[in-house]
Amino acid sequence: MIGQVKAVLYSTSCIALVCAIAGCASVGDIVGRVYHVSPMGSDRGKGTLDSPLRTISMAAGILQPGDTCFVEPGIYRETVRPAVSGTAERPIRFVAGTSGEVAIFGSESVTDWVRHTGQVFRAKVDWPVDQLFVNGSMMTMASTPTQRGDPYELETFDVTIEGLRVTVRGLSSKTRNEWAGGRIWVLGGAGCVAATARIAAQTNNVLLLADSPPLHRKGKAKAYLEGVPVAMDADWEWYMKHGYVYLKLPPGVTPAALEAEATRRRWAFDLSGMSHVTVSGFRVLAAGVNMADAEHCVIDRCRFRWLGFRRDIRGGFNRDTKIDIRSEGLGIAIGGRHNTIRNSVVAYSVGDGVSVWGASNSVENCVVHDCDLSASDCAPVTATGIGHKITRCTIYNAGRSGLLNRHLKAGRIEHNHIHHVGLMTSDLGGTYTYWTDGGGTIIAYNRIHDVWCPGYGGSGIYIDNGSSNFDVHHNLCYNNQLSGIHVNTPVRSTRVHSNTCVGGEFGMVMGGGSRTVKKGDMLVMNNIFTSKIRVKDGVEVDDNFQGPAPGFVDAAKFDFRLKEGSPCVRAGKARDRGCFEFGAEAWSAGSTIPEKFWDDGGW
Repeated sequence: MIGQVKAVLYSTSCIALVCAIAGCASVGDIVGRVYHVSPMGSDRGKGTLDSPLRTISMAAGILQPGDTCFVEPGIYRETVRPAVSGTAERPIRFVAGTSGEVAIFGSESVTDWVRHTGQVFRAKVDWPVDQLFVNGSMMTMASTPTQRGDPYELETFDVTIEGLRVTVRGLSSKTRNEWAGGRIWVLGGAGCVAATARIAAQTNNVLLLADSPPLHRKGKAKAYLEGVPVAMDADWEWYMKHGYVYLKLPPGVTPAALEAEATRRRWAFDLSGMSHVTVSGFRVLAAGVNMADAEHCVIDRCRFRWLGFRRDIRGGFNRDTKIDIRSEGLGIAIGGRHNTIRNSVVAYSVGDGVSVWGASNSVENCVVHDCDLSASDCAPVTATGIGHKITRCTIYNAGRSGLLNRHLKAGRIEHNHIHHVGLMTSDLGGTYTYWTDGGGTIIAYNRIHDVWCPGYGGSGIYIDNGSSNFDVHHNLCYNNQLSGIHVNTPVRSTRVHSNTCVGGEFGMVMGGGSRTVKKGDMLVMNNIFTSKIRVKDGVEVDDNFQGPAPGFVDAAKFDFRLKEGSPCVRAGKARDRGCFEFGAEAWSAGSTIPEKFWDDGGW
């Protein structure tokens, strides 16, 4: 709750300072000045412990290479932009204090509510609002059919799309153009990817769109409408019009007892084009971090909640290789080279949780969950570019795939725990790529399970049409709807070996119509499949186990190591089948961040 964050202690001590700075570097590495920031300070202060500054931005404007900004507990509402970069020997550091919570809000308080009509209240705001929060909970935009607050359980109309003309079956509307200015969310007939479009005009149940949703220009689809007064028919719904935010409250409830926040700033830290800047220990609400064109910047031990709320969803930033920082898909935006987010939690995003492009960037030991709430072409972690590493992350709850690696070359996707994704769309994977030359991308030592779709097609690892040059090995995939591993033709230079796939309709399946595979283009070897496998002619299939009894230690308790006497254990120098070697310590996957920090509820 906002009030709980406000209740933190604002005092700190030299001991807390040393401990906080030591969390990101040894004390001996602090070579420059230390500036202090406190909610009790003044931007006319000296930046010392007894005369702190009031805003982080004021400190950012005077920091020089080697300097550290130490931020005392409290709430800060600003976008922090350093004036200069650090260097390899003298990085610039922003460090949150340890005696309480340091929170940066991308939102602003909404006050001075007045009654509009009945239980609908309104408040004046002078900025565009993408999302409204009340008492730490996200409100639902006024919509029809009425949405009940669970982003994964949408109510929809059946619609027919003919270019910019949409016929909505079941929409009862007697007033002309009462939906004009609103928005339609569309999930196409195949149920794969959703997008939105603006409504320009409307007559009865026929809409004329300002622009057509990508991929949905013709045919039947599912849709709902939102964002205009006629849609406000349930408590806790909201919309914005002509500089006012409108909110419908339950009978007897007034705004005086509520704490309302509306999104305003997209970024808590803007490090675009900067180098050698570290941000550590912050809690960030309703904002992200921009590292476009940055180099050697680090986000460490931070928690992000409610980020990336852009209302116009055009399908996600990963639709091609050109990155637009204005895209609705971006979460924590990591472009440039050699940048890292680590030891952090990212939760609740309409688009990506973490967006990675450029070269040689890293996502390490993070928990990323409840992202792609728009069901667009986004994911908790999306990577495009070259040489990125996504390792030891826990990824769960997503509208579509868990880790999207389209257009990623020479990447390493290792030791991640991905589960319960594909909650809104179909034909997807725990990891997913499409028409991508992987350039030797390695997908290994990942634990992927419970990928189930509302329709069909949930797989653990999915290498879709036209992809090549992947090395998929030592992955554990179980309890996935369609298959553990899914590869569609055309495919080249791809190896699938030493994986364990348990359950699902298929252990491994290949699609792609009548296309075959040329000899030498794909190898499937040394795997364990408890379900049937279906591969194309031309695939080299060698030394796999396929059957219901591979000899696991305790499959009922998800212990898929091999027990003594297993037909997959082999003596001598030959490698045991599957992802675990008999008698050796089993590899692990997922983040080491304690679970109590994954989702702390509300604000």
